[in-house]
Amino acid sequence: MKPRVYHDGGCPICNIEIQHLKNQGHEFEFVDVSCPDFDPGDLGVDWKTAQYWLHWMDSDGRIYQGYEANLMMWKAANKPWARFAGHPWVAPFGRLVYKAFARFRGPLGNIVGKFLAKPS
Repeated sequence: MKPRVYHDGGCPICNIEIQHLKNQGHEFEFVDVSCPDFDPGDLGVDWKTAQYWLHWMDSDGRIYQGYEANLMMWKAANKPWARFAGHPWVAPFGRLVYKAFARFRGPLGNIVGKFLAKPS
């Protein structure tokens, strides 16, 4: 089984990273939790939780949520910052930043979405 990234396709900020990973050709399965037919049963969470947090399912079926999901995704994608982000002194701060991001990503996403929108 390929590792899976469960992401909110309705979030412009999230889409930047997901599109970057896709463009690099990573062999992940990308699951958009904002699709109407998405079933969060594989994750063992409700729909709201699935949409609120990034989730990662590794090839063994283990599920990671939030900051840990990002760490696993970055490690699997061989991102140079993954080791630093996982350091015991850095990770607690990273978790706080991720929680703040998750809470405010809606308004932040609206700003980024307007900024990235192409003029018609």
